[in-house]
Amino acid sequence: METHNFGIVPSWDLSAYFSGKNDPRVLATLAEAKKHAEAFERKWRGAITNDSAPANVFSAFQEYEMIFQEGIKPLHFASLLKAVDSVDTDHGALEQKTQALYAEIYNQIIFFELELLQLSEEGLQKLAHAEELSHYRHFILNLLKTKPHRLSEREEQIFVDLSLTGNNAFTRLFDEELSQKKFSVSLGQIKEEWPEEKVLNLLQNRDRDTRKAGAEALTGGLREDLRRLTYIFNVLGEDKRIRDRYQKFETPEASRHLANEVTQEAVNTMSEVVSEHVELVSDYYNLKRKVLGLNELFDYDRYAPVLETEQTYTFQKAENMVLEAYGIFSPRMRECANEFFEKQWIDAETKHGKRGGAFCSYGTPDLHPVVFLNYQGNTKSVLTLAHELGHGVHGSLMRKQTLLNFDTPLTIAETASVFGEMLVFESLRNTMKGKELLALLMGMIEEIFATVFRQHAMYKFEQDFHAARRSEGELKPERISELWIARQREMFGTSVTLTENYRIWWSYIPHFLHTPFYVYAYTFGELLTLSWYDMYKKTDTKARFAEQYLAMLETGGTKTPEELVEPFGIDLSAKEFWKGGFRIIKALVEEAKKLYGEI
Repeated sequence: METHNFGIVPSWDLSAYFSGKNDPRVLATLAEAKKHAEAFERKWRGAITNDSAPANVFSAFQEYEMIFQEGIKPLHFASLLKAVDSVDTDHGALEQKTQALYAEIYNQIIFFELELLQLSEEGLQKLAHAEELSHYRHFILNLLKTKPHRLSEREEQIFVDLSLTGNNAFTRLFDEELSQKKFSVSLGQIKEEWPEEKVLNLLQNRDRDTRKAGAEALTGGLREDLRRLTYIFNVLGEDKRIRDRYQKFETPEASRHLANEVTQEAVNTMSEVVSEHVELVSDYYNLKRKVLGLNELFDYDRYAPVLETEQTYTFQKAENMVLEAYGIFSPRMRECANEFFEKQWIDAETKHGKRGGAFCSYGTPDLHPVVFLNYQGNTKSVLTLAHELGHGVHGSLMRKQTLLNFDTPLTIAETASVFGEMLVFESLRNTMKGKELLALLMGMIEEIFATVFRQHAMYKFEQDFHAARRSEGELKPERISELWIARQREMFGTSVTLTENYRIWWSYIPHFLHTPFYVYAYTFGELLTLSWYDMYKKTDTKARFAEQYLAMLETGGTKTPEELVEPFGIDLSAKEFWKGGFRIIKALVEEAKKLYGEI
């Protein structure tokens, strides 16, 4: 643990995984998984037919699942080591080594899914609905949906092998570029080299010159590497085009919709509703300009704090706030979250070489999840902790499932995190009044805007980028910046002046590369959860709601998104449902405007 002006900040304990980068069990685990994969192939290749007994197929699924579970652990461990410290070259080497060995294991057993898909649809449906295979029903039905996009066994193996020197290699390069990057910061007479996360935190500084310096430092650092970053974007854009062509996906985002278990039509409906409410962005930022007393609001002013001196929360205070809010909702939820603090499942220190941002990683159901963040001691950091612990609670509750049912689609994955964040927000809200309350409200509105409108703008940018990459060939940074700024202006209107610096800020966003079209899931999850949270506030049976909600989280990936939300009376295909989330957002904006008028 490291001590800062906001108290002791924890580092995580990964000993439940492996003891460290030199633990011989890392490679031994992969070697053992490889032996099991070879035995699995000898036993099951060609053995499953339309007439196979469901009990035998169930045994095959169990073996298949356990090979994956053991094979993933070393790869997952290596990725966590590298997220915290990419400067140590051993971490990158270990990640590459485990990826390569895992690819061999995956290629050894990939025949199983492909041979299942060679069964008749009637035969596969029969297996899916057999009582003995009820635990794997959702997985089998989802597998069936992928049939038009699967390749021959040899082709799929080649794609897996080439990913080691293709998309995996270039996303690794991107991560290492930015996590090891030192940005030159000039604050008055002070000139220092800072990591990305610390520079981004300057955009939340009360002093405008400091915010501007932060924006200039970020832009300066990105511009130094823009040629390489642009090349990475172009390579991965072309990589996706090739994969989509072979896998017969008609649009760049179609593969993500399939993984998210949603239709293009459903995403289009949500997108239309977001576009219909985009005027809320201008409405809010015009208010923010008045609150800050500025004649013009620039992009580096968006996250400026309202209070002259923002309160600093020690990490221990943030821990207590989150646990208290979770406990009011459900003692069981508090108990799940408390494990992360007691058992050191959180890494929160900001340092050079550490990846920026925050995430929760589930790993495998027989291992605990972990939370990763860069804690800065402000209100946003407290809410980020609440957000990631929402994921953490979800991951802990899903551990009752087995690996193939362990995770949910991205569209549902964000609900627990947003819900947890809202619980802490409401808890803070009840303790404040006047300008302090206004600051909290505006901070939450900005978080919601960043999740709904900004992520939606990034989704539209991704569509534009891939369309341009496919029709125009390799794109220059100026062309990508044109696409980026057009969607940003569409969102902000005339309420925020976007500087020349802001034009290249697409280049540091990892989601575009790691998980193309991930971003719309944030919008989906935020709007879904805002409506969900509103239901909770209005119900007279809060304990029953909490019990029902936690039961839904426990379900993991055994049901479709529609099935998961059905007990709550939610229809994801209804345009009116999505509008419900915006009624809550608009109410928050109106409350902030009213409060500002009263101060």
